[in-house]
Amino acid sequence: MMRRREFVALAPGLAAGAKKAETPWMEKVRVFADTLLRVGLDRCGAKETPAWAGVIDTRDWSVPRAGVPAAPGIRESDRAVGGANLYHDSTTLRVFGALTEATGEARYRRAADGYVRWFLENCQSPATGLLAWGEHLYYDFFRDGVAVERKNHELLEWSAPWDLLWAVNAKATARAIEGLKYHHFEDRPGTLYNRHAAWERAEHQREKGAQPWIKHSAEYAYSWAFLYSKTGERRWLDWAVGEAGLYWDRRDGKTGLTLSCIGDPREGSKMASGGMAQLAYWLRKTAALAPRERVFRERARALVHAWEERAYDAGRGGWRTALWLNGTAAGDGLAAPWHFAYGENELLPYGRIAAYFAAVDGDALMVDAARRVARAAAGTEVPGNASIEGLGIAVNLMMDLDGLEPRGGWRQQAERYARLAVERYWRQEGENGMFVRLPGDPYYEAKTGAGFLLAGLLRLDGAVTGKKVKGDWTL
Repeated sequence: MMRRREFVALAPGLAAGAKKAETPWMEKVRVFADTLLRVGLDRCGAKETPAWAGVIDTRDWSVPRAGVPAAPGIRESDRAVGGANLYHDSTTLRVFGALTEATGEARYRRAADGYVRWFLENCQSPATGLLAWGEHLYYDFFRDGVAVERKNHELLEWSAPWDLLWAVNAKATARAIEGLKYHHFEDRPGTLYNRHAAWERAEHQREKGAQPWIKHSAEYAYSWAFLYSKTGERRWLDWAVGEAGLYWDRRDGKTGLTLSCIGDPREGSKMASGGMAQLAYWLRKTAALAPRERVFRERARALVHAWEERAYDAGRGGWRTALWLNGTAAGDGLAAPWHFAYGENELLPYGRIAAYFAAVDGDALMVDAARRVARAAAGTEVPGNASIEGLGIAVNLMMDLDGLEPRGGWRQQAERYARLAVERYWRQEGENGMFVRLPGDPYYEAKTGAGFLLAGLLRLDGAVTGKKVKGDWTL
């Protein structure tokens, strides 16, 4: 029987000052970090800052201002060419902290903390408290300011790194979370919202055209619960509970399935999709922040089970991309393991969500789901145009499973993906080396998910060397 485990990521632990016995995985992470600090800091405008460039040209190790074509499937309006979007760097920031623990070199954590401190002091709206990050906003190095023409604040589909921000500046972080209220139609818990909010204007959003997608409700709940866990103020727990009810209350009574977007007239919005698993995932993370409020954990389990039990097609050996709320298939499509473009249904992140539930709850259905996702990925050739994020998530999924089933051969599969990632995406000249976004492409771009690969390599190094430190490498 699988035993319940704490869900913590593992990274390496070289003794301070050690210069030998470095694995290829640690070597790549360290060279990447050193290169980022050498060539990727903001030295572009009149003001020098400790921010990390979102795009670097590895042909001359420069920070381009413009002229960088978007990778396939990436929207131009979501990028940070010539600037920085700290949300894109959230996992890499954790990697830098782990490097300090692993090597004893304080400069890595100092660089990460310096970036966060500067960001909170320079990229927070005085009017709303919202941060210039996420799906659209960024700080422009060459203009020495926020790209305000992007206008809209929106969270990414990665967990916001509130803990890293809080450790550096609690007051600014609290303001940033409180500012999420401006996404809502009203200033009270349990109200609907717009995924977009005006960064500069302290006003609540209008219902028309709002598109309150399912994943955002859970991200908000997680954020409110984080603030509650730090302040003990009941109002933030009330906001989290209110968010948790929006899509829960719209489930089909028989199937447990819920729609993807409340109030959106398009047919696809009325279907259940992988967003249900995302909702469940962030509600379970919310439960960890407010363990006495049982509603989060109970609803998270019910939602992820409803999706797994209805979406998995055992006869075809895969997960349907969408279902009508009565449980019937909405088309014949099955989710592919590998990620290519914005808006596609991704299977590998679902595997990590399942592994998270398996780890924190000892959930047998979820460990089986994680196994099946991992096997589906392993049984499919990694396409040449797969994103680096996909391989990074694959390495981490295998390490998740290695923690659950140490004798399952998952580490060997993680090593296979890691070798492929280095072969395809690593570019090094002299002392400089980075992971680029696509094979044969000259650009490192933080948005395309290299941070996930760096985290996976650290975890793999720790498993190989047995020298481990704790860290949070969840999605």
